[in-house]
Amino acid sequence: MATKLIFVETRSAEKRATLCRWVEQFHEEGKHLLVVTDSTLAAQHLDQMLWSFSQSSFIPHRVVTRPGGQPPNEPVIILPDPMFLPGFDVVIADAHVGIEFLGQFAIAVHFVITDDPDQRQESRLLWQAARDHGWSLQHIQYSSGSKLPSS
Repeated sequence: MATKLIFVETRSAEKRATLCRWVEQFHEEGKHLLVVTDSTLAAQHLDQMLWSFSQSSFIPHRVVTRPGGQPPNEPVIILPDPMFLPGFDVVIADAHVGIEFLGQFAIAVHFVITDDPDQRQESRLLWQAARDHGWSLQHIQYSSGSKLPSS
């Protein structure tokens, strides 16, 4: 399976709101997805945002801090570290994750932070690596408040 990697341009201050809109879209499409953050605190913050960012939608989700036990029933799982859970076909990276991890999913979303030169460079390197792996690549240019394209 070749991964489709979607590069979404955003600004630092808008990243989490943009992430929530992508989560909402994938959920509405019936997809099961993981959101990878870089800490338990970030996962908890995102958990709170998903409860409150949209009055018109409800996204069943929960934070999972370690594998094992009962598989999650929720279609959206927030992780403080990259970990593969079977049954999830989409990953959204709120933090840096390696290409090997992204390659385990049919669809991966990576945010290109347009106002951070170091993170833009990291995104360029990821694009090149994904291209070298033969993945399908999509680039979504920054546009404040625009509707998301379908996956």
